[in-house]
Amino acid sequence: MTLSKPQLQSFLTRGVQKHRLANGLTVITKEQHDKPIVASIIWYRVGSRNEELGQTGKSHFLEHMLFKGTDRFGKGQIDLLTLQNGGANNAFTWLDFTAYYFTFASDRWAIALEIEANRMRNTTFAQEEFASEKQVVEEELRIGLDGPWEVLENEVWATAFRQHPYHWPTVGWLDDLEAATAADMKAYYDKWYHPHNATLVLVGDFNTDEIMPRVEELFGTIPAGTEVKPLHIAEPAQKGEKRVLVKKETPVERLLIGFHAPAVGDDDAYVMHILDTLLSTGKTSRFYKRLVEHDQSVASISASFHDHIDPSLFYIQAELKPGFKLEDVERAIYEELERLKNEPLDDAELVKAKRQIEADLVLSNEQPLQQAILLGQYETIAFSERIPESSRGFNYLDSMIEKTAAVTLADVARVAKKYFTRDNRTVGYLINEDAGGATND
Repeated sequence: MTLSKPQLQSFLTRGVQKHRLANGLTVITKEQHDKPIVASIIWYRVGSRNEELGQTGKSHFLEHMLFKGTDRFGKGQIDLLTLQNGGANNAFTWLDFTAYYFTFASDRWAIALEIEANRMRNTTFAQEEFASEKQVVEEELRIGLDGPWEVLENEVWATAFRQHPYHWPTVGWLDDLEAATAADMKAYYDKWYHPHNATLVLVGDFNTDEIMPRVEELFGTIPAGTEVKPLHIAEPAQKGEKRVLVKKETPVERLLIGFHAPAVGDDDAYVMHILDTLLSTGKTSRFYKRLVEHDQSVASISASFHDHIDPSLFYIQAELKPGFKLEDVERAIYEELERLKNEPLDDAELVKAKRQIEADLVLSNEQPLQQAILLGQYETIAFSERIPESSRGFNYLDSMIEKTAAVTLADVARVAKKYFTRDNRTVGYLINEDAGGATND
């Protein structure tokens, strides 16, 4: 076992220790003794990004199967043990990762380590459990498609990305799920669920020196697994605007605009977070004041940018009020984006956006589980060689705070001009299926 204590700088990483077992498992610990709670979360660097055409949805399906039984913990036992010990558990899958978490009182959390160590390599994939869970996952997908946003989001992302795996949704395509077999799932599990592809994060009321021997005992004997060749798929630059029209029974028309955006670690990514905040955080944001208060054309509007391993999308979503036209709302959004490009930003507005980002990092990450999620997420996605070595992994959080604070007025205008262009966008309309079908083009 190696043990390192990096140079810590911010409130997010203060007190964090990083360890690496001989089999490659990364272990991150952060002691926090103000409340008697421990959060544990294990991250696997595998998500829908790693799936192949014709076999989409496997990462999410596998997440479900890891609750269906191992050679030690039978069907239902993981949830039963969690309940008996007064804890909580769950899991989530996204483009770049899959993660499983527990929270327990600090006098009984060690069972979480035993479960995670066991199910890393000993999930059973019983045929009867696979068949029943397949129905659950398929139903989850259908329920999502019944909602108004998921169907539009799927179409916009699939249109924006023609080559990169961000093309398909995390839950996969229904035809692929229906064709999936237990053997497929086991092979996927064998490929990705190993110590060298995982990070265990522990935050809460424990003593690191006391718990590391137990971590070593439980995880240290698991074979490292075969190294998987890194994925290098680059989406070609978009050469012109793309548009998609989705018809669905709905009383509310919706608009989603996606602009190709940089990957985590790119200098422009920090500015993207500023733009996200300027446009849609709070009632003094630009979109709220223009479209909700002034035009009164939308019931809600948001801008979103999330860090991902590869370049993804900066996207804007709006729900229209009755009587307003999608074309007019779309035009108003572009007018606000043009203002960011061409009208000098007030320095006080930029300072406020930076403070909002910092406040969100503090207020959204007070609990041990929230901190474990944040540390694990960046340890999993911020590993590219384009990121300075001292800023990789969870240390990226320190760089993020520092570089966000250094964003200038000129940076905001430059990045807005670079990414918020007609050729770089994909526009999706969701309209009532009985409403006809013409877009403004």
